[in-house]
Amino acid sequence: MTQNAVPLATPRPAMDAPARRLLNSALNVTETLSIIADDAQGVTAKFLARRLSQSLSSTYYALQTLTTVGLVEPSPCAPGLYTLGPRIADLYAGYVANRALPERLAPFLSDLREATHARTYLGAWSRGDLEVTHALGRRGATELQDVSSGFRGAAHSLAIGKVLLAATHAERWPDYLCRSRLEVFTDATIDTPGHLYTELAKVRERGYATDVEEYAARVCCVAAPVYDSAGRVLAAVGISVPPRRFEREFDRLVHAVKASARDTSEMFSGLDPLTALVRRTAEA
Repeated sequence: MTQNAVPLATPRPAMDAPARRLLNSALNVTETLSIIADDAQGVTAKFLARRLSQSLSSTYYALQTLTTVGLVEPSPCAPGLYTLGPRIADLYAGYVANRALPERLAPFLSDLREATHARTYLGAWSRGDLEVTHALGRRGATELQDVSSGFRGAAHSLAIGKVLLAATHAERWPDYLCRSRLEVFTDATIDTPGHLYTELAKVRERGYATDVEEYAARVCCVAAPVYDSAGRVLAAVGISVPPRRFEREFDRLVHAVKASARDTSEMFSGLDPLTALVRRTAEA
């Protein structure tokens, strides 16, 4: 950025809300940080004063305050330059954590329901077990009515549970999966740890999980992992359909579920570009 060529400008508003009372000092801080963020090398106090249409003394006072709280720091590029400080990273981490909440994935779950005309589910690893955070029904659907928001357990018998187990070390599994015989819900339920380990290896290899009448008779499921920007499994999205449809439309259903999981994962990668960049560099 060529600082000397920048014309005088008034601070851009943080929001378009003419009817609201806005705190001018907060707007000034927001604009100050935005201007500094535009130049990675840093900006001078004089440049900031011109952009903000305020006195140089007021600008120095603001910079001193922001430096004290860690939002701004002297730039290593040259004396007299200011750049964003380490506190920005803390605020950004909180923002990313909020965006990563399962509730943020609800719109993607709705889109998956529309694409597949199936009952859809979102599961996450919470307090050492599978927890269903969202379940969206379809008209006329009667399957898995007990697997709704707040449902916990049965991870070895549900596709969304298998996705999460495949990404979780066995030491963190719930107690009911540490027994020599696992709880059986139907004749098709995986009932031994050895069988479960074999199934989870397949899940990791193909990138999705299924359960074929393993939790409930006449219900089949497909699920796929949602990744954060570091490549960690954040959640699992899935659908349930009757066996006949599962067999007839298997490839299309798998494709739809994996596409939904991929689109959701891409949203989280965009939230943390630095981590995503480091990961891509390591994989290159």
